[in-house]
Amino acid sequence: MEKAVGVLKELSADERTRMLAEAREKARRDEASRLNGARREGREEGKKENAILVARKLLGLNMPIDKIAEATDLSSEEIRALE
Repeated sequence: MEKAVGVLKELSADERTRMLAEAREKARRDEASRLNGARREGREEGKKENAILVARKLLGLNMPIDKIAEATDLSSEEIRALE
């Protein structure tokens, strides 16, 4: 009987260890996914900021709005808002 209880305790401990390992792995994957999303978002924000800077320079050179929109992928409305 004592041997059976000992085996049961070992199996329970192994199950807890497995569950903890799975939880740690899930947390690691979740954190990696969150960081990748933040990087993607940051790159998109940087691209938009750069497009706005270029549009402002081109506006200063009196380039037509439709050409600026074509060059920067900004909408005509976004460019007009920069004037």
